[in-house]
Amino acid sequence: MKELLFRILVASLLFPLAAIASNPDFNGRWRLDTERSSALDGWTAMDLVLKVDGSKVAIEHDMRWRSSRVVETNVVDTVERIEISNFFRIDQRHMAVYAPKNSVSPVAAKWLDEGRTLRVEATVPVEVSQGNATIRIYYEYRLGVGGETLTLIELHSTRNNPLVYRFRKLSSGDTSRP
Repeated sequence: MKELLFRILVASLLFPLAAIASNPDFNGRWRLDTERSSALDGWTAMDLVLKVDGSKVAIEHDMRWRSSRVVETNVVDTVERIEISNFFRIDQRHMAVYAPKNSVSPVAAKWLDEGRTLRVEATVPVEVSQGNATIRIYYEYRLGVGGETLTLIELHSTRNNPLVYRFRKLSSGDTSRP
């Protein structure tokens, strides 16, 4: 009984600390700067919409290719590892590598650098021509000084070089889409 009470006390103390470790400047719509970013093969434009709610962070990908539009959201938790079905990856369309049906991706997220960086790690099952495989992906969402720029760095276990995407924050009144 004492151990249970101790765990509840520790969890109640840690949860608020994890929730306040985020930076409110992350919230909002971020437009990709294509000239300063890695190639966005398979897409012509992209916005990220980030919404921090306590320990949960919704990462919405608003992608466009000509007249086609795809909007997909991954919700991560900075307190506990979760499993996400149909984990969205920016490169999945270009690579034509998708998750098998009914698969889930274990995902862990954590605030770093006093809430200026969100680290997300995912292990994503995929179907390839040789069968099923797993891709390990490491993401860092780094908030720039002043909160007006965001850099997304992606490291894939299947690539030698990182992908780097740079974004600028849109004003709260800007309702344009990519």
